[in-house]
Amino acid sequence: MGCLAGKTALVTGGARGIGAAIVRRLAAEGAEVVFCYRGADTEAQALVEEVQSAGGRAIAIRADVSDSAGVAALFAAVDAEFGAAPNLDILVNNAGIGSDGQDASLKSGSEELFDRMMAVNARGPYLVTQAALPRLRDHGRVVNIGSISGKVAQPFAAGYAMGKRALQSLTFSTAAEVARRGITCNLIAPGAVATDFIARLRERPGFDEGTAKATPMGRMGQPDDIAGAVLMLCREEARWVTGNVIEAAGGIAI
Repeated sequence: MGCLAGKTALVTGGARGIGAAIVRRLAAEGAEVVFCYRGADTEAQALVEEVQSAGGRAIAIRADVSDSAGVAALFAAVDAEFGAAPNLDILVNNAGIGSDGQDASLKSGSEELFDRMMAVNARGPYLVTQAALPRLRDHGRVVNIGSISGKVAQPFAAGYAMGKRALQSLTFSTAAEVARRGITCNLIAPGAVATDFIARLRERPGFDEGTAKATPMGRMGQPDDIAGAVLMLCREEARWVTGNVIEAAGGIAI
């Protein structure tokens, strides 16, 4: 029996990449997992079938977490699946977007791209967390997936970095809000992880090799590396760890 048997979890942005790895890991440890996604219907259905074939349980909900109506629909589905509140033990705010090859620099990035990134990367976790708090059982877990971009100067991706910095602030505020209930809230800040999220960067000659060389552990991150860190924070043994930014970057010191 897994360490999360009997627990319920919600993962945003769970159809692909890091989010899908988190869904797999939580389900493998016995949690019942609802995950949402914005447009990856094929990947979402395939993930549900994969989890079920491995003996776990996952439910996919299409929802845009940057939109209040989308968040309301998401939690209506959570309530329908898990019953009356409180009905959640784990919340993982993973949904996020990058520039997808567009100019996101401070010098010339567009207002439209900035607004979209902030809506998904900052407003979304705020709305989801706000809706989740009354549904979380005491001694639950909130894990936000940020980035080491939130700790460094990135004029070439200023809007993205701002959103990840904002998510750190939300983490600290959430941790303080729920501490008396025994709920923890932490943020995992990955370095470069080999997913489609950075596909455009990885098209540059030598990017993977250069990233591995600059990483003390000598390789790029994998989605399972981040999923393992999430599981670590969800275990009972992590009950005294809260309000922290935990870098999962293979030893890169920021």
